Amino acid sequence: MKNRIQYFTLTFVVCFLLFNTVVFAQEEEQPHVFVVVTWRTVMPEDGNAAERDSLLLEWVEAQKSNEKVLSSKNLRHRFGNDSHDWVVISEYASFADIAEAGKISQELTKKRWPDEKERQEFFNQLGKYFDGHSDEIFTGVPKFDK
Repeated sequence: MKNRIQYFTLTFVVCFLLFNTVVFAQEEEQPHVFVVVTWRTVMPEDGNAAERDSLLLEWVEAQKSNEKVLSSKNLRHRFGNDSHDWVVISEYASFADIAEAGKISQELTKKRWPDEKERQEFFNQLGKYFDGHSDEIFTGVPKFDK
């Protein structure tokens, strides 16, 4: 009898643990991953804000169909010491999706600018508005989200 009680107790505990692990694993969402790129903007003598914005819009439009990027925000520094920051925040479902999104981005870029010379010219034009950047990767903490 004692062995049956121990067996039942052990079986109950194992089933309970397995059930809770499966249920919570399904209920808990994996936190999303955010890539934050801070670009340092410059205004070249032969440039203007309208051209910069037009080039950026062309780039964003070319990349919009990248399904691995869940969302993307572009932020300009509005107030403060130094208004040269342009911040791009991109959201991904997982860390692995960052690499996949990079591959898709390359394909979309080649599709939009199939001619290598034209593609290089576009990036040279766009690049004259930026002087370096930093990259950071963050993991979301959903329990603190609003």
